[in-house]
Amino acid sequence: MMNMPRMVLKQAPRLPLSIGGLAAPASAQSTDPHHPTVLGAGVNRANITNDISGHYYSFMAGPGHVDVELAFKEMGVFGRPLPQHLNFDFWNAAGVRLSHIEVLCQGSVARRHTDADLPARQRINLAVSTQWGAIKVGGYYEIELKGAVEAAAPVGADVKPAASEPLVRP
Repeated sequence: MMNMPRMVLKQAPRLPLSIGGLAAPASAQSTDPHHPTVLGAGVNRANITNDISGHYYSFMAGPGHVDVELAFKEMGVFGRPLPQHLNFDFWNAAGVRLSHIEVLCQGSVARRHTDADLPARQRINLAVSTQWGAIKVGGYYEIELKGAVEAAAPVGADVKPAASEPLVRP
């Protein structure tokens, strides 16, 4: 019986570490359009595949000039480049589509730019989605917010580009 309290005390410190490990991914991208992740000023990074409906973000912008830099690197199929596109759809808080930007990539990083002069502070929602298909496609993307954007921590600071595995035959 004397060993039992010691065992509980030894295991108790591990519980907060386990709980903390589960709580850490909270800053990752959201797959729920009703609960988007807040994007921060600077470079936000993520990987996406077509086995989900999309990633959903929001940010506060304006008044003033806002620049948005978009980048996409497709992950390929069986280690080979495959032409793929990634969709970036911007919406206002009332649900009105502000812009649709498609970034087409095959092999090297593809980039697109958009900007706006906003007369007032407003919430902008962003949906990022891949093309659909019978094979798994997707890749790595970046969203960089500059200008009149509310300060928040960028998402995915430690995210690295995902790549498909090469097809190996024995």
